[in-house]
Amino acid sequence: MAHFRCIGSAELTFDPRINLFTGGNAAGKTSFLEAIYLLGRGRSFRAADNRVLIQSGQPSAEIGGKVQDATGSRQVGVRVAPGGLEIHIQGTSGGTVAELASALPVQAIHADIGSLVQGPPESRRRILDWGVFHVEHSYLDSWRRFRRTLAQRNSALREGAADAVVAAWDEAIAEAAAAVDRLRRQHLEILQPVVEELGRQLLDAPVFLNYLPGWAGDAPLQAALLANREGDRQAGYTRIGPHRADLRLDVAGEASRWRASRGQQKLLGAALVLAQSMTVTRQLQRPIALLVDEPAADLDAGRLREFLRLILAIPAQVFFASITREGFDPAMAGAMFHVEHGEANALL
Repeated sequence: MAHFRCIGSAELTFDPRINLFTGGNAAGKTSFLEAIYLLGRGRSFRAADNRVLIQSGQPSAEIGGKVQDATGSRQVGVRVAPGGLEIHIQGTSGGTVAELASALPVQAIHADIGSLVQGPPESRRRILDWGVFHVEHSYLDSWRRFRRTLAQRNSALREGAADAVVAAWDEAIAEAAAAVDRLRRQHLEILQPVVEELGRQLLDAPVFLNYLPGWAGDAPLQAALLANREGDRQAGYTRIGPHRADLRLDVAGEASRWRASRGQQKLLGAALVLAQSMTVTRQLQRPIALLVDEPAADLDAGRLREFLRLILAIPAQVFFASITREGFDPAMAGAMFHVEHGEANALL
């Protein structure tokens, strides 16, 4: 790793099970988690623009690593530059984000995880689609086909195309959307009971996961698109469909975004991430990388113990970042690093 945020350079060897970064505020602990996330997602979990990841005064940031699974090991790497992201797979440039994601499945429970509950739908769709991508092998092609037809319909709307032209794209979108929606629902049948059980253990209350497909009512999407066509023409884009889907997390039957405390919102968001992590590890029969930033924040001692217990129950390679070692059993840590001024030193 070189020139990533406050980290000038670093070369670390991780434990296959538990890794802990400790240090003060702004020491660079979270940056190490963020770098791992970038290596598996091609983007940050705390910045919309990858360019802010480049260390000040440097032309680019680079991260590389060796990923091990049952089929062997692969070298993956990313280079972030003002012109964009360059992905390397096995030393060859021109890789895709989908190839990164396949090589290194990674999830994060970060400091702003509560916004997953109360924020806009996009972040919840990403969590959903990450799981579907990994366990439903045809999903990527289905999603790409839907996005292509959506772009064509939007172009027809902006250009004022005749109703017959837009209607043809309505039919194409409905067909592509059906595959996306079906694969999402198949995955949710497996995911939902896991979310509910983890939510119950974390919050001592019934938790429900509700899927909203992106259009209202029981009408087929093609009919809904016709009903919304004039409004879409005025807006210049398609306002309904799988790209507007959402997941709603409710506690004891009440909408969590209005009722839950900050700590509850953190645990609700964590329940969704942990459920996806558990589901994907079972389906893939391989561990994922699970990043947990400041697990003790907003939690009392009892909730923290339960939270850590559930995290460690998942067969994942876990990376913690924490100001203190509060709640951590010294016997459980496989690798420990103290971080200061962007430098990580291994602790014995």
